[in-house]
Amino acid sequence: MTDTQKKKPGETSKFIRDSRELFYNIPNGISGNAPKNVMNSKHELTFHIWTSPGSDMHAHENYLELFIVTNGKLLHQFGDRSTVMQTGDAFLIFPGQYHQHRQYKHYTSQHINLTCSLPRAAAMFKSLCGTETPEIPKQSIHFNDSEFSVVKDIQALILRSQTDHYMNAAVQSLYSFALSFFCLPQTVAESPKALPKWMQQFLQELESIDFSTPIHMTDIYAMSGYSQSALSQQFKKYMGQTLVSYINDLKLNHACNQLKNTNFPLIDVAKSAGFESYPHFSRLFKSKFGLSPLQYRASNPSDKF
Repeated sequence: MTDTQKKKPGETSKFIRDSRELFYNIPNGISGNAPKNVMNSKHELTFHIWTSPGSDMHAHENYLELFIVTNGKLLHQFGDRSTVMQTGDAFLIFPGQYHQHRQYKHYTSQHINLTCSLPRAAAMFKSLCGTETPEIPKQSIHFNDSEFSVVKDIQALILRSQTDHYMNAAVQSLYSFALSFFCLPQTVAESPKALPKWMQQFLQELESIDFSTPIHMTDIYAMSGYSQSALSQQFKKYMGQTLVSYINDLKLNHACNQLKNTNFPLIDVAKSAGFESYPHFSRLFKSKFGLSPLQYRASNPSDKF
């Protein structure tokens, strides 16, 4: 008998797949009713993958929320402050803090949402920081490439889990790994750096490129006014990812919009996003979104169909 089969009535863990989220609850813990805009978790740990366009303004009553952007960009409103979050950014939200996220411009996005009951969070803080109530220098951080690779690897383990026991351990591992960065001094766990004007202008130029028309990387380097080596170094410094990775994200965001809003054949979607090879496009797409282009289209039905 598997772990799932041994569970008590009312404590079954589950996957729910629909057009907006992949959802997993690890049972046991808090229960109760809360006002509509104050959410109350009934589980000690939850794990979500969201591809939805946004949420209403809300607060959590008695648990911590950890928010990790795994692809694209979105607008996160925290109280009266709005921040554009992008791939690799993470935000820690405490009970009673009102927040919401919305689609940013034309970008699609995907993010991991982890919640944890306060007693369990206190135990994790005690293990990670030596105290149940550590000082948190900043509520937002940015994972560099190697750190973000670990996040994605653990996410993959969670999605491959066959038993509740294995999944519980994997979700706990992801939460602990991410939470540890919020305990670091601010000089170590830096938030994304403010972008200089030339970089802001360069990003605007990149976003205006029509990738359906062939363009070479030499042309893109020329747009910046920097040499290839200098631009590569500066881009990684400010954006936390390579230029090629960023460009691929732009292309994949374009493809997402095409998949959601048109009924174009998949190979045409790939070409319009600047991918000559459909297998290459499909591999990159699934690596970023966890779904094939066909599965993504099926999970985001359009009125055009």
